[in-house]
Amino acid sequence: MTIAQAVISGIVQGATEFFPISSSGHLVILHAIFGIKEPQMAFDIFLHFGTLLAVLIFFRNDILKLFTSGKRTLLFIVVGSIPTFALGMLFKDVVESFFAKPGIVGFMLLLTGFWLLAAGLYTIYLKRSGLKRPQNIWNSLVIGLAQGISIMPGISRSGATIATGMLLGLDKETAFRFSFLLSIPAIFGATALKASRIGSILAGNDALYFIIGGVTALGVGLVCIKALLELIRRDLFFIFGIYCFLAGSAVLIMRLR
Repeated sequence: MTIAQAVISGIVQGATEFFPISSSGHLVILHAIFGIKEPQMAFDIFLHFGTLLAVLIFFRNDILKLFTSGKRTLLFIVVGSIPTFALGMLFKDVVESFFAKPGIVGFMLLLTGFWLLAAGLYTIYLKRSGLKRPQNIWNSLVIGLAQGISIMPGISRSGATIATGMLLGLDKETAFRFSFLLSIPAIFGATALKASRIGSILAGNDALYFIIGGVTALGVGLVCIKALLELIRRDLFFIFGIYCFLAGSAVLIMRLR
C-alpha cells in the first residue's frame, strides 16, 4: 500500500460511510481497482475508526443528552443494537468472504438503490400528508435489524437505517440522528472483535498508512455528515438511490466483460 492509496481509501470511506451508498461496497471495488487481492479487514478497521470519531464529534451534544434528558433514546439504541449484534455474530465469517467478490457488491448496491428510492419518495408523501409516527421499541428493533443486514458489502449502513426509519414513518431528521447514534455501539463492537490484530499492526510497517487513512476518513466524514443532513432536509435523499443503481449496474457490467 502507498500513501496515495491510503488517502484515497480514507476519502472513499469518509464519504461513503455517511452518504448512503455503502462504504464496504466501495472499499471492495476500490481494492479491486488497486489490485489488492486479499480482503484488507485490518486497514478497513482503521478507516471505520476514523469515521466513528467523526460521529462522536458531530453528535457530541446528542450523545451527552443520552445520559440526561434523552434516556428514552438511549433505551432505543440498546434495543436496536440487539439484532445488529446477533446478525453480526451469526454471519460474520460468511459475510467476510464476500469482501473479495465485487459481483455480490453490485447486486447489493442495486438493492440499496431500491431501498433508498422507496424511502425518499415515501418521505415526500408523508411531508405532504402531514403524517408522522413516534419512535418506539418496535421500530427501534426493525431499524437495528436493518443495520444488521448492512454487514453485507454493498448495503449501506446509514442508508439502510435512515431509509427504514423513514419507511416506518419517523420524522426524517429523527431517522437521521438515530441512525448515527445507533452506529456507535456497532462500530465499537466491530473494532473490539479485531482488537487483537490492531496491536500487531501498529508495530508493523503499514502503521503509517493505516493512520493516514483513518485521519483522512475522519476529516472527510465530518464534512459529509453535515452535507447529508442538509440533503435530507431538502428531500433529496432519493438521489443516493439513483447513484446506487448506476454504481451497481456498472459493477455488474464490468464483471460480465
